[in-house]
Amino acid sequence: MPDNEQNYCKATIEYSRVLSVWKFALFSVASLGIYQIYWNYKGWKFFKEKDNLNVSPFWRTFLMPFFMSSLFYRFSDMLKKEGHHVNYPTSFLILFWMWINTTTIWKEPVWLLAHLSFLSFIPVLNSLNVYWHEKSPELSEKPLTAKEIVFLVAGILVFLIALGDSFNFN
Repeated sequence: MPDNEQNYCKATIEYSRVLSVWKFALFSVASLGIYQIYWNYKGWKFFKEKDNLNVSPFWRTFLMPFFMSSLFYRFSDMLKKEGHHVNYPTSFLILFWMWINTTTIWKEPVWLLAHLSFLSFIPVLNSLNVYWHEKSPELSEKPLTAKEIVFLVAGILVFLIALGDSFNFN
C-alpha cells in the first residue's frame, strides 16, 4: 500500500469539543447521574494537562461536591482570559446541584427530582460550547456511536421503569 494510502487509513477524524446540552442531559438521565461524574473527571484531566496542574483528576472527581465549584471557576477564568463574557452563578449552581441530589433520600416520587441535577451544568456547558465553537468552527460535533445509542436506549428504559414504579399506587 502506498504511503499516502496508509496515512489516509491511519488518519483519525478530529471532532469539536462542543457537547450539546441535549446529549449531556440524555446521558445524565440515562446513566442516573454518573455521566456528570465522568464530565467532571474529563474537566479536571483537561486542566491538569492544559495548566500542568499537580492534581489528581480521580480524587477531584471522587470528592466532586468539594471541588466542583473550583472546576466551574477554572472554566470561567479560562473563558474570561479568552475575552468571553461569563455570567453563570457558580455558587448557586453548586448549591442547586447539592440540594437536588439530596432529594434521593426523600420519599417517592420526589426523589425523581435528582435526575434534574444536570441543570446545574447547562450554563457552564453553554459558555464552553461557544468557546469551543469559536476556537474550531471547522470541526463538527462528534456523532453518537452505536454503543452510545445502545447505552442511551437501555438507560432511558431503566429510567422509565423506575418512573413507572414510582407512580404505581397499588
